[in-house]
Amino acid sequence: MSGGRVLVTTRLASGWHRHATTIRLGVLDPADAVDLFTRVLTQHGSHNIDGIDMVCAELGHLALAIDQAAAYCAETGTSPNIYLDMLDRWPAEMLDSAAQGGDSARTIARIWRLTLDRLTDTPLAGDLLRLLAWYAPDRIPRDLLNGVAAPPGLAAAIGKLAAYNMVTDNHNGTLSVHRLVQALARTPDPHDPHRRTDDISHARDHAAELLAAAYPDDSHNPANWPRYQALIPHTDALTTHHAPDYDTTHTATALSQAAVYREGQGALASALHAHQRALTTYERVLGADHPDTLASRNHLAGAYQAAGDLGRAIPLFEQTLTDVERVLGADHPDTLASRNNLAGAYRAAGDLGRAIPLFEQTLTDRVRVLGADHPSTLTSRNNLAVAYDAAGDLGRAIPLYEQTLTDAERVLSSGNPMIAALRANLEGARSTSDPNTG
Repeated sequence: MSGGRVLVTTRLASGWHRHATTIRLGVLDPADAVDLFTRVLTQHGSHNIDGIDMVCAELGHLALAIDQAAAYCAETGTSPNIYLDMLDRWPAEMLDSAAQGGDSARTIARIWRLTLDRLTDTPLAGDLLRLLAWYAPDRIPRDLLNGVAAPPGLAAAIGKLAAYNMVTDNHNGTLSVHRLVQALARTPDPHDPHRRTDDISHARDHAAELLAAAYPDDSHNPANWPRYQALIPHTDALTTHHAPDYDTTHTATALSQAAVYREGQGALASALHAHQRALTTYERVLGADHPDTLASRNHLAGAYQAAGDLGRAIPLFEQTLTDVERVLGADHPDTLASRNNLAGAYRAAGDLGRAIPLFEQTLTDRVRVLGADHPSTLTSRNNLAVAYDAAGDLGRAIPLYEQTLTDAERVLSSGNPMIAALRANLEGARSTSDPNTG
């Protein structure tokens, strides 16, 4: 026979360029996935089909997984909704279950295991897969992995995983991993050498360490926002995939970084939850008086204030200031920051009688300890001017705004947000002082 064509199917995606044209098969479209599940499920009679779309979505619209799940439901009389719950609670067992008469070697779990068996010459590949399993399945920044191994070894391991379709290199600086592969890689199995409990726990903690190190320092700088937006989905995934009791200080740091950004963006409910979980971890691991614990408590109080819950914010600020002064001393920069934050909470509550003296004390101490031109000192001067302004004492507010603005323009970069805030504050105070101004 002449003019025919040969179709070869393989899990190995690389190495064919000299011999054939490769066609990568992706996952099914959602509608096609539902259709496949429905056809397998109802092949021998009617069946409850509620929840099929959710099962298909959870299986990532992977044809083999959908065929396997539908056959299991048909044989056992399990409804799609119950299967979804079982998949959530026992992912490894469900992904290793073949229906009677099905090909037991063609379950998702066993194909995963056989593939990693083929990669034993590249041990880093298995380590990477267990690490990536703790992140969100899509848009994992590749540079998160930069410290895992030397660049040549890291590139080779990622290439091997991509060649066997265990990960996808999106060629835009990100990687993707199918959610079922992740679910298996996170689930210990004493019979699978690629899923030993200690290896999986180490991967979870390493994933947290890499995330904590990847966050920028300044969540208020818009130039850093894309990085926060890229990392937060993976922090959410990591902390969803395991109980808080397994959080490390690296997990708490990642949570705190994400929370501070979210607070600045107005996502206060999620910020509060993350701050609370981070503080619990710092207290459990480091103790109540550790500086990181005290800083976390201060962040949580600030989030309460941002949410308008001054009834919880002020007592927490007060407790934190007392503890910081005892542990670090009255002149430590963290103590001065804690005092400034408490004064700000008093001002927000309208208690200017306590806010102004505390702002004045903080400013005096910051000038002495940090110097007159330090950014924190400039912040204190602005805060005190705002408090004078709120008290109607424009005779002191306006000169302090003017002096602080002059110094800020001399010391800070022209695009610093404090300069814009000072200009707006000064303009507002002048307008109040002389309604005919402007």
